[in-house]
Amino acid sequence: MNDNVETIDMTTDDSLLESLSEHKIEDLKLEPYSLLRQAVASDLCDRGGVLFSAVITVWVCTLKPKEVLAAHRDIEDSQMKAFQWGESRGYDLANWKPVVDAYNQLNREWIAASKARVKEDQLNGEDETPNSGGQLVQ
Repeated sequence: MNDNVETIDMTTDDSLLESLSEHKIEDLKLEPYSLLRQAVASDLCDRGGVLFSAVITVWVCTLKPKEVLAAHRDIEDSQMKAFQWGESRGYDLANWKPVVDAYNQLNREWIAASKARVKEDQLNGEDETPNSGGQLVQ
């Protein structure tokens, strides 16, 4: 197995569930950082910096699935809504930490889930790694 890949003592299902677990930003519960939300947030973020990406990604995680799809239909309007949401919560260049912390947490958990692998000692002599569908990052 590649030495640059971390192993964790979780099944891939456990790892995925951890990445989709409940998150909050201050008093607001966020929806899971699902594939739908990842894809839409990625398109909305385009080439923005960390604060730009954080506001949009966390805002997308406040939306229900149909709202996420609607947000994707009008990118410019959705970007404006995300920043209106952020401003209404008091985020700005002097108060960016809560939204960036939430964004970093979502990304850390997603990265951990995408790197999930079955530990070699759990393979029982099999040549392949079953259920190791995460991306191999070296």
